[in-house]
Amino acid sequence: MKPVTAFEPHASVAWMPSWPRGQGELQARELFGRTFGAEPDGVWSAPGRVIIIGEHLDYNAGRTMSAATPHRTFLAARPRSDSRIRIVFDQATALPGTDGVWEGDLDDLAPEGLSGWHAYATGTLWALRERGYDGPGLDMAAATCIPVGAGLSGWGAMEAVTVLAADALWGLSLGGTEAGRLELAEVAYEAQNRYIGTPFGGLDQHTSLRCRDGEAITLSFAELPPPATRYALPFREYGLTLLITRTAHHSPLVDDQFIMRSRECAAAARLLGVDFVGRMAEESDALERVDGIEDGDLRRRARHIVTELRRVRAMEAELASTAPAHDRFTEIGRLMYRSHASLELDFEVSSPAQNRAVDAAYRAGALGSRMFGAGLGGSTITLVRRTDAERTAHRIREALHEAGDADPEFLLV
Repeated sequence: MKPVTAFEPHASVAWMPSWPRGQGELQARELFGRTFGAEPDGVWSAPGRVIIIGEHLDYNAGRTMSAATPHRTFLAARPRSDSRIRIVFDQATALPGTDGVWEGDLDDLAPEGLSGWHAYATGTLWALRERGYDGPGLDMAAATCIPVGAGLSGWGAMEAVTVLAADALWGLSLGGTEAGRLELAEVAYEAQNRYIGTPFGGLDQHTSLRCRDGEAITLSFAELPPPATRYALPFREYGLTLLITRTAHHSPLVDDQFIMRSRECAAAARLLGVDFVGRMAEESDALERVDGIEDGDLRRRARHIVTELRRVRAMEAELASTAPAHDRFTEIGRLMYRSHASLELDFEVSSPAQNRAVDAAYRAGALGSRMFGAGLGGSTITLVRRTDAERTAHRIREALHEAGDADPEFLLV
């Protein structure tokens, strides 16, 4: 008899499906009813985001290209007659912070006064009040199909859906216009930056609140708030899809490493005589100026910013082009592979598991693949023919298993 092994090459891979809107709304409503014994006034939702290209450029005054995921966070809510806040989250038991109902008061909220999952919702309410908006306390129940730890900005979606619910229940009437959505995205970003205290650049919140289904959105963080340029994502009509791999690798040093990279980029900018490296990245002599930085680490960080911004521009050109589809998608894939190499070698934020996933995708014939997110764990994004998605996922799973990594999980965008 053949011995039983822990892994069979043709075993089914683990897929993380998205919820249809109706299912997500029902999940949130039922959680609200079980928790608060009443019906909510409404249910709102916001998507996660995937970065197509432009990693670490938002906080460096560069350009990013991202898309919304079909995976969303749903929030059932109703206003109260006082200033109390009560919130429950269906994923709370797997996260830092209370695993039951968190309770507090709007008047007691203060920057960095709270930690844990509930701070992303309460921080958003705090930021609204800081910008002059106000309303009563809220009861809220959140349910999500955005995988935790996959780099899809589940927390950005929590901020986005909270600000949408408050917009409706406080009668602000901002969510129905482009200008209003931009204002709400700035509120959510302020919550992340000032209340949570994480110096991200706003990509997550602006994508979740401003990007529409079936499109890619380029955000130019050289201006604040960032203007958006929209491109149709033509992958589906040509039989392609974006395969997301959660490598199940997470480093406890991610936050510290991110802050270190942010400081290194700021130091490189000072040496270049600009406030942000992205300000000079499109100048004709940008790489020559970067090569003049003596400190090797700072030189590599700045080189990634310059070359990644040029890759974003090249990706925009391909999506806007009328050239033959094969040529465009081949070039898009090449840009993705080069982006990964830059993140691995110049920015030094890719994990071994992410590198193995990208290598396996390449060997499986994927058009392009790269890590995305802050780095040191999380996910990869792979452009692949839809008919090859299952086979490519198998190849990635096998490569990670052979290296002793935990089994990855997959989803499609």
